[in-house]
Parts: sequence; C-alpha cells; structure tokens
Amino acid sequence: MTDLAEKAVRATFAEKGKIAEMNVTALNHAYDYAEENLEGFKHRLEKTEIGEERLFLTGNQAVAMGKVLGGCRVQTYYPITPAADESEYLEAHQIMKTRGGEDEAIVVIQTEDEIAAINLASGAALAGARAATSTSGPGFSLMVEGLSWAGNNEVPLVITYYQRGAPATGLPTRHAQGDLRFVIHAGHGEFPRIVLASGDIQECFHDAAKVLNLAEKYQMPVIHLLDKAMANCSQTYPIFEYGKFKIDRGQLISEKELEGKEYNRFHFTETGLSNRVVLGTKNGVHWYTGDEHNEAGHISEEPLNRRLMVEKRMKKLELVEKEVPVEDKLNFYGDIYSENIVISWGSPKGAILESIDMLKREGFSLGFMQVRLIHPLPTEQVKKALGGKKRIIDIENNFLGQLGGIIKEATGIAPNYHILKYTGRPMTTTEVCDAIKAILTGKAPEREVLMFGS
Repeated sequence: MTDLAEKAVRATFAEKGKIAEMNVTALNHAYDYAEENLEGFKHRLEKTEIGEERLFLTGNQAVAMGKVLGGCRVQTYYPITPAADESEYLEAHQIMKTRGGEDEAIVVIQTEDEIAAINLASGAALAGARAATSTSGPGFSLMVEGLSWAGNNEVPLVITYYQRGAPATGLPTRHAQGDLRFVIHAGHGEFPRIVLASGDIQECFHDAAKVLNLAEKYQMPVIHLLDKAMANCSQTYPIFEYGKFKIDRGQLISEKELEGKEYNRFHFTETGLSNRVVLGTKNGVHWYTGDEHNEAGHISEEPLNRRLMVEKRMKKLELVEKEVPVEDKLNFYGDIYSENIVISWGSPKGAILESIDMLKREGFSLGFMQVRLIHPLPTEQVKKALGGKKRIIDIENNFLGQLGGIIKEATGIAPNYHILKYTGRPMTTTEVCDAIKAILTGKAPEREVLMFGS
C-alpha cells in the first residue's frame, strides 16, 4: 500500500489514533488480498503535480467557509444530521484572520433546542450581527413559529436547511429533496422569504455568503436550501475566488443619520424597504412584537394599517425578482435551443451535466435549466426558457416532482416527463443518462422511478 493512502486515512481520523491504525491495517489487508488474488491488479497511487493550490472539502465545510466570507458572526444550532457538521466545523475555526491581518471571531452557540436556535439568531440579527442558524427537516419544523415572527418583523435572518430522508425521523442518514414546498410555505399567514438552492459544493460556498447579503438588503428571512448528497460528499476544487465579494448591509443607518429625525422602523415606502437600525441606537427607538404593528412597531389591529403592512412586506418579493442577477436565479447548460430540456435543482446537477455530455457524444441534443432562486420563482424567465419545448424532463429526488409542480403553477407549463428517486440514495450518472436516453428514443414512460444503489 502506498504512503499516500495511509496518510489520507490518518488525516481523516486525525483525532482518533486507534481507529486510524485499524483502518490503515484494513486498507493494507484489502490491498494485499487484491494484489494476490485479482489477476492484473496494478493499482498504484502516485502523487500528481497539479500546478495550482486546491481545496478538498465537503459541502458542510464549504457553507461554513462561505458564511465567514459573508460576514456571519453569530451561528446558532441544535445538533441534527446532516446539518451539525457545519456548525462543528465553525466551532473548530472560530478565530479567523481578516484580509487586514486582524483576528476576528464567529460566535457559535449550541442551544437547548431549535426553537431557541432560531429566536437567538433573530435576536442577534436585530442587535446588529450577521446571524444564521442551521438545521434539517425535523429541526426546521420546530423553527416555524420563530420563522413567522422573523417574517412579521422583517428580520434579516439566514436559515441553512439540509434536506434528508423524511417524513418524521424518516431516513436520518440518507439523502432526499422532499422539503421544497415545505420551506416555501412554512409558517402561519403570508410573509415573504427567499429560497435559494445550491447545486454543487462551489455554489454552496458562494451562496452561503450571498444569502447574508440578500437577508439584510431585503430585510426578510432567507432559506439556503441544500441536501445531504452535497453536505457530506467530498470534492477537490481550485481555491475559490472570493476577492470580489462585497458585504451589502442594505438600508442599515447610523446614529448620526437619525439626528433631528423621527424614526419609524416599519415606515411605509414604495419598495417596502424601511431604514433599519441596530437595537440600542440613540434616537432609533422602536418596538418588535409578534402582533401586527404600526410603523413604529406598536401593536395595531386598525384595518387600513393591517392592509398596508401586509402589502409592504409582500411587495419586497417583486423587488427581489427584479434586482437579483439572472445568474443567481437560473443556470443554463447544454444546447439551450434544443427541443428537449431538463429542469432540476440541487444535487442532481452533477449527474445531469455528465449525462448531457455523454448523450451529446451519441448525437442527442439536450439543454438543462438549473433553478437556483426557487422562491420567488423567476416566472417570466422560466416561461421563456420552456416555451415551445417538445420534451420537458423534470429530474428530482422526491415523489411529487415538486419543482415541476411549482413551475406548472407559476407558468402554466408542465413537464411531460419525470425522472424521480426517493430511495434515500442520490442519483448516479448511469441511471440518469439511461433514463433520459429512453425518453429521447421514445422508450420511456412519463414517470420513471430510479432504483440504483438499492
């Protein structure tokens, strides 16, 4: 066995020496057995000169690093699979160097439950910190009342949501994409939120920073939606480009800007956005409550005020749809002018991209639209992309084809084929490629359920 493999094993179990040595022994035993019993076995690990610095990381780690880049300084969580790894990684790297060489810290707090986690993060955000919490399905269920409170009070809160097998405890260590409609509609009453879904580890990193900007700019909760396949897989990348990222705190104003003025936190405006101040700012007195409120934050049930407040909050979604760049809403790959198009979101992206390349070599024409901004859905752009297509193939890790249904509701255009998987295993290139090929050659049903890895 080469030294490189042993080194990798020991690095993986760096804090568990006995377990590391057990795994090294097992690795060497398996290698020796293969070399002695498998004809033609000549596998060797050789060091490759890549010529550039590279990262080897998981999706959880990429999100944690992205949050640091985005200026997150308070992270709350209650341990849950597969979200906890992100917070534990941040705990292990709480002290960091800024670009100027100064030490800064991110405060990571393990709370008594998810209810406390979301409310503590909201409090930190109102106190001026860039704050986030991280969870999975059962934990998010407990957070829903706190999410509604944050929506009512226009709190710039980020929730990183890692999907796993469900319902209930479900498949807690397995993969799924069944929570899309849940995150879009969770909460009592109507209030705005942004739902942004990453499709690979590099997107995890950049999106984790971007969502902090979105939360503060548009003053609403933002849900960064991922899944277990991305959270726990490992991949190498060139060092991520991060120098161009700029923190945008939106309409956060200072004590000086309040001098001689009356301040109303929820002042009615054309855009729905009001000037925001940190709790405790001189001359910036205001109130937060779970009840409906007037412009100052005082409880109010007056009908006209209620109408205007609901409309104030909801109209911010129009602003999001108008201002968020198209590359943060949709990605297009392959032949976008083809009569055949795949629609998907999240981790199936990798298998779909490889399938498109394989099918192209066989002479098939196919495009792929990856939806990233799922709420508010960029309706007109989606409608334009799907208009006139002969075959619209929806690929998702859930039973209902949830994204396909959301697109149908918003645009009136429905996928005519579904490739779905809900066994708790992520999709593979082989099964996705075979399923798409069967559709393109007229040999597939309208609904195909994948089973590879059973």
